[in-house]
Amino acid sequence: MNRKPEVGTKMYAVKEHRYYVKDKPAPLLEYCVCEMEVTGFYKGGYVEICLTGISPEGYRTPYRYALSDIGLQVFYTVHDAARLALEMTEKYEQTWSWTGDPPMRRTWEHYLIDTRKCDMEGQISIFDLYN
Repeated sequence: MNRKPEVGTKMYAVKEHRYYVKDKPAPLLEYCVCEMEVTGFYKGGYVEICLTGISPEGYRTPYRYALSDIGLQVFYTVHDAARLALEMTEKYEQTWSWTGDPPMRRTWEHYLIDTRKCDMEGQISIFDLYN
């Protein structure tokens, strides 16, 4: 699904964010889902999508992705980007669990809950959270 998006289309990507916690000498890492908007295209040896969005640090930032990155690094839906953030978080935690660091923050976790699966009272089964 590498169709060329139109200018103004919202897209989502996962970005690394390092932040500091009091009494910790080194920064901690988290993955953030960032909303971006297609602002144009760059044509060189291949076509790149030019996107602009708010970075995890809170600054308006330009980004570029190859068209082939659609569905791999940049997504049309926030749910797909959150699933990538989940995979990246789990992989990082599994790799570095021996260091004793606390679990990573999951600021994107609410994007994984499909509200269409909620019952009339707004309750959802824990088995449906990430599906």
